[in-house]
Amino acid sequence: MVLGGLAFALFGLSALSRRFPEVAWLQAFRIENRLTEEQKARMRRRAQVHAGVEMILVGIALPMGYVVLTVMFMNNFTPLATTLVLAGSVLFIGLGVTAIVRSRRQTSRRIIP
Repeated sequence: MVLGGLAFALFGLSALSRRFPEVAWLQAFRIENRLTEEQKARMRRRAQVHAGVEMILVGIALPMGYVVLTVMFMNNFTPLATTLVLAGSVLFIGLGVTAIVRSRRQTSRRIIP
């Protein structure tokens, strides 16, 4: 609770430092983005790969979660639910692979002039 309050206060002081640039003591709380365009592009590609891996992991965990919850609540496996879970799993894995491939293609385009 205290750490949350401190974080909120720091974000508030940072916003005030941008709003009032003439107040010298507030400028100590100013947060500036000093990244180059290349660093920003690298961070975007890394975020795309990370999101792709997360989607693949969700696609793998979805059928396992369905099995665990079905057994835990002593329900029967139904063909419709199994089909929906497997379709969702394939969808998530496909989206994850697509995100990773797209980030790799963007990297290869930038390397070759």
